[in-house]
Amino acid sequence: MMLTRILLFLFFWSFIIKVQAQAPVNDDIKTATPIKNITVYCSNDAAFTSINATPSGYRKGFFWNSEGKDIWYSFTAIGTDITATVTGQSVGNSNTLVNPLIAFYTYKDNVLTEQIGSMTSESNITMAYKGGLVIGETYYLRISADNNATGSFKLCVNSYNPPNKPGQDFTSASYLCSKDSFTELKVTGAGPNNHEAAGTCLSVESNSAWYTWIAANNGTLGFTITPTAVTDDIDWVLFDLGPSTSAATPSSVNAIRCAAGSGVDCSPRYYITGANSASADLTEHGGCSPDQDGFVKAVDMIEGHQYALLIDNFSNRNNGFSLAFDGNGEFAGPKSAINIKTENACLSTQKFIFTADASNYSSLKWSFGEGASIANASTTGPVEITYATPGTKTVVLEAFSVRGCRTVSSYSFYVALKPDKPIISANRTNFCLGTTMELSIAEVPDATYQWTGPANFSDSTAVISVPITDFAQAGDYAVTVKVGNCYSEMATINIPTIVRNPVADFKTDPIVPGKFAAPVPITFLNHSRNADYFEWSFGDDEISSDYQPTHVYQKKGNYTVILKAFTNNGCVDIFTLHNLMVLDGSELQIPNSFSPNGDGINDLLNINVSNLKRFNFKIFNRYGDEVFFTTNIFDSWDGTWRNKPVPVGAYYYVLNGTNVFNQEVRFTGSITLIR
Repeated sequence: MMLTRILLFLFFWSFIIKVQAQAPVNDDIKTATPIKNITVYCSNDAAFTSINATPSGYRKGFFWNSEGKDIWYSFTAIGTDITATVTGQSVGNSNTLVNPLIAFYTYKDNVLTEQIGSMTSESNITMAYKGGLVIGETYYLRISADNNATGSFKLCVNSYNPPNKPGQDFTSASYLCSKDSFTELKVTGAGPNNHEAAGTCLSVESNSAWYTWIAANNGTLGFTITPTAVTDDIDWVLFDLGPSTSAATPSSVNAIRCAAGSGVDCSPRYYITGANSASADLTEHGGCSPDQDGFVKAVDMIEGHQYALLIDNFSNRNNGFSLAFDGNGEFAGPKSAINIKTENACLSTQKFIFTADASNYSSLKWSFGEGASIANASTTGPVEITYATPGTKTVVLEAFSVRGCRTVSSYSFYVALKPDKPIISANRTNFCLGTTMELSIAEVPDATYQWTGPANFSDSTAVISVPITDFAQAGDYAVTVKVGNCYSEMATINIPTIVRNPVADFKTDPIVPGKFAAPVPITFLNHSRNADYFEWSFGDDEISSDYQPTHVYQKKGNYTVILKAFTNNGCVDIFTLHNLMVLDGSELQIPNSFSPNGDGINDLLNINVSNLKRFNFKIFNRYGDEVFFTTNIFDSWDGTWRNKPVPVGAYYYVLNGTNVFNQEVRFTGSITLIR
């Protein structure tokens, strides 16, 4: 009992360890987890994990100390720049990863190439940046940690098109013509005039960046400023400079919002700042006032007014920040959207017609992607394009304003021809309950598959495997191949009526097990159901297709008999009988004495006679009392009667039976019991 408990305990813990040791799904680049929304995307704390990850075996990242145990994510660039931030273990969150590492890659034709940008780490928060991405291309994000550490983490990513680099004075401010979020990597110095915010909550600039824009409508505006280093103290001032036609310069008079709290030194601590609809205060001064949290009231912008935003990093560490806007107010700037029309879709003569829906721009620039008949254009269109190669294409439209800013629109789609009608192959022409139906079509690159069938069947793979468990699974199975937005003709295969399974079964005459001696005829009594024909294998290299054969075993041996029961539709069931024992000779072998004294030698009287179909055996004492009776040829007498040992002496037996040739037999004799 104790051993059983120990074994169960060990099995339980080995199972637990095995479950816990399972590697993450994205342990390899080939199974990278796709990130669908990469515009200002942020997961929850501990949403991702590298626990039980293994090293990929690729060279460590350029900025890494070691490879570590890495996991992979993929994304499609929708901007030229990307930032990724991994937040590991720190105060106030549930993350456990220590010293996270990040790197960017491309992976084409099984060749992995690192896209080297930059990486900064502080307090278990790591941010990586890469510029110069190709919009529409697929890239890979690799996350690891120093010292082979693994754990849970928060992941934030943002793909964007950066504005012009901001200057440190208002005169060199970066003009924003859209509310797209972006990241400023390094902010250093305050410019020649570091007192432009004098009289506001921020008196002197330390490391400043200036931005300006014109409101395109009357609407609300909020924003969030997140430092790239969580220990940095970010301050800011927002100015309303009045109508853009006669805009003033920034001063304390037209400062409408200001936040200069020292949140990184306060308790509770905060480092993110900005303006939102949940706040009521208009200004937060330096220090740690208990009613300050880094956020002030959102702004109601006035159409046509020019605004200026000064962001200052008081911490003097040359770090940057991310800036994200919200609200229904918009910025004046070029607007563009891509309209696409397809003619002769999915045919060899197909063409794509692009038109720009653009306004407030001074110039346009189209890029039509790989294999395009025209690489670039600069008009609103329509521009007619054909593609020499299939695959994913990304069209990019850039709109530039007279102020030098730009907006970027992109549209990705798949160029394909109508796939050929698939040909369905089946592993059988007929199916029985309990069998497995396998249907397959040739795989097509970049294709998806849509199967339908009886009993609400559906599947999306080129090869399907369906256990047959119900008669309702008969009927038409159809499949369509889709590549891009192109569909093949539907192919159909009919699965005929599901056949009821045959049941193979038989008995023997005489009954097995028994004691038989060669030559001996055995009749096999067929009790099979739902079968149309049969195949017998008698174990001595002889076979038969008779319904109910009689087979004569000519030699001694231990035989295995196999019956296969078939239907005309090809279904089969098998019944096997083991240990049909055939001996030499057919003589009666009953000893004339035995000694049931418990010494393990000759303690039982065994009846050794073969080739009997029916049998009874009786033993009598000298008074004519029946002291033993059996109809089982394998029974033995132990020298007792009515559960008590009988005395020593002579006893008499009578054996009556019918042999395998249907002849009546009778044997009599005496036995001496010795103790």
